[in-house]
Amino acid sequence: MATFDEAKYAEGREVLVSVHDIRRTFWRGEEPVHALDGVTLNIYRGEYICVMGPSGSGKSTFFNMVGGLDSPTSGRVFIDGVDMAQLNADELAFLRCRKIGYVFQQFNLNTTMTALQNVTLPMTFAGVSSDEARARGMALLERVGLGDRWNHRPKEMSGGQMQRVAIARSLANNPSILLCDEPTGNLDLKSGKDIHRLLHKLNTEGVTVICATHDPNMLAVSTRMVWISDGRIVRIEETANVTIEQNSLGADEEA
Repeated sequence: MATFDEAKYAEGREVLVSVHDIRRTFWRGEEPVHALDGVTLNIYRGEYICVMGPSGSGKSTFFNMVGGLDSPTSGRVFIDGVDMAQLNADELAFLRCRKIGYVFQQFNLNTTMTALQNVTLPMTFAGVSSDEARARGMALLERVGLGDRWNHRPKEMSGGQMQRVAIARSLANNPSILLCDEPTGNLDLKSGKDIHRLLHKLNTEGVTVICATHDPNMLAVSTRMVWISDGRIVRIEETANVTIEQNSLGADEEA
């Protein structure tokens, strides 16, 4: 296996996310648990990164560090050159609202709201007018193929439809980064492949996608893969250099 050449790969690319020696330690009684143990990684604008690893490897903790949902015990995280540790609560909330979209395995939709209301909720926090929010929300639902379901609530939707609403919501404020934590974990194979295609399409349109997953079908739509084990990066590969299983979705398929 060839060693990943970071310097060569970085040529002509712009760093969007940079993490430096981040560590995250939890305590189980008096015993420390090192969820992340010295992770350093640059993620470049326009990439589609798959962070792979078994349950408990640290990939979701890494996701939380990059997304500002948790803070490292030590180390530094930069988003577009901004040191997240230097931000106060309001500044961090502003950065998360404007720069980062989130997609979760459990969808995290408000069950009392319609699809449109769920999608426009982040716009409300960003101060977007109700008329503009509705227009943008409808456009986003159309974009994910759910324009005709705008008035349906989550209990009236399939898992795949709920995840598409969640993706539309994640795009509400035109983020430059889309963080996806096990986005196909609760979906059947067909719905999962629909999400693969949609995320690939968004990436081709300029959104940087960072996906924490153990789903091998996500690999074919990524540009680079990072394997984490026991809180450490153990392998990095460009997707072009890795043989993808034939049941994976080809990156040239369109949404």
